[in-house]
Amino acid sequence: MTYHNRLNDKVEMTKTGIRSARNSDVAPISGSAATRLAGPAPLFAQVRDAVRSDILSGALRPGDRLPSESALIERFGVSRITVRQAIGELQTSGLVQTVNGKGSFVTRPGRGEAHGPLVGVLEAMRRRGITARGKLLSHRHIKATEAVARELDLLPGSQVGAVTVLRYRNEVPFVVGTTWCTVATADRLAKADLTERDVATTIEVELGLRHARTRVSVSALVADAKLARLLAYDVGAAILRISTTSIDYDSRPIAHSITDCRADMMDYRVTLRG
Repeated sequence: MTYHNRLNDKVEMTKTGIRSARNSDVAPISGSAATRLAGPAPLFAQVRDAVRSDILSGALRPGDRLPSESALIERFGVSRITVRQAIGELQTSGLVQTVNGKGSFVTRPGRGEAHGPLVGVLEAMRRRGITARGKLLSHRHIKATEAVARELDLLPGSQVGAVTVLRYRNEVPFVVGTTWCTVATADRLAKADLTERDVATTIEVELGLRHARTRVSVSALVADAKLARLLAYDVGAAILRISTTSIDYDSRPIAHSITDCRADMMDYRVTLRG
């Protein structure tokens, strides 16, 4: 049995906040009306993980309103305090947003913008008023190198997908990046519009693969003949290399990317919040 309580007004998440939609339903949540909790984990953690599983599996979709506290209490047979603690943890992790007087909602990842600590190259340029676009250079299935396999937690030689995109700033090529992921994810990624949208944003917003954290390393190198040709740059000129690996909420790698940037046209800015 799923929860499907009708409301006169459903509040949905939008880019600017909340809007009402008449005669909509609260999103159902998977599982029986009474879900037995068992195991050594605290009750709030078991409730949190059950709701989180519904979000990550798509049973609860971005913008959906979670069942009420009373419905969750009935389903899990726990106290109101336990339910509130579970929802609070989901809110802290970024999966849920609670609006006073309205309820809790599954967040919409990105809404076309970067989610989490990273801002995509195209988005970063546009925020500065610069014209920017991307171009898909290649999409292929390859055997993972030791370095890629290590980042994706695979055995070397495992089959992976690789998608390479060239970015332009005011019609001058200035960034080229390759993303490695599962073959299925790469196939879907290559079909998306990478002209206007960054790869990381596309993976999260369009493909629905939500990341919980991202590992980042930054290094410097010089352009070889291939990079210089791609970026209309001088051989031996400075290159900024940004390596990222996105991790999902189950601590599994989603994708690994290496992005090489012209140092004369690209900088890397980080804002740390305590």
